[in-house]
Amino acid sequence: MPLHLLVAYYVVDHAFVNNTKLSKIDDRKLWIHFFWVVLVFLAFTFDVFLSRPLGILILILSIGITVTLDMGRKKLPNSLIEVLAFFILLLLTLLGRTYLENSFVTPEFSWYLLGMLLTTVGVTYFLRRIVIPEGATDSIGIAERMSIFIFILAGQWIWALVAVAAALLFRIVFSKDGKKEWLISPAAGFGLSLVWQLIMKGLWV
Repeated sequence: MPLHLLVAYYVVDHAFVNNTKLSKIDDRKLWIHFFWVVLVFLAFTFDVFLSRPLGILILILSIGITVTLDMGRKKLPNSLIEVLAFFILLLLTLLGRTYLENSFVTPEFSWYLLGMLLTTVGVTYFLRRIVIPEGATDSIGIAERMSIFIFILAGQWIWALVAVAAALLFRIVFSKDGKKEWLISPAAGFGLSLVWQLIMKGLWV
């Protein structure tokens, strides 16, 4: 089962921007964001969608729905937008499944990318709701969890611990205040990476 359209959505609406600010940015910046929406969806699907009428239709629908939902963030709760985006883009992915299975981005790699996105920007999305300020970038935490994810899925446990130690040292040197995410971030990174490793092994090993 390929996950290309979900991956593209989470890249443009989470990895490229602070998701909580999408409802507050001005129209000019929103149109710049839509430019990236088009490019990213094309990047993940151009090799299989552009040569087929149904593929072109699915691509247009995916981009159009993402743009519409982003515009709707000004009036609807962000959590509702995220739920709608997940199910709609999952449905569109299912419609284009036979094409996407032959993409240069393999189904296995699309799962790998989705796991990385959930472990990095996905955790940040929830941390902004409970721990860190809404406007915080969480760049240290994202880099830390991405390293943990890569090393754990490669079976490199020592390097995963090194990534945690390096992030902690960076925080001690450059961050003046003690914060809850110092513990939550690596714990979430380890937990989600382990779960995703089991999922990947169950699907492809």
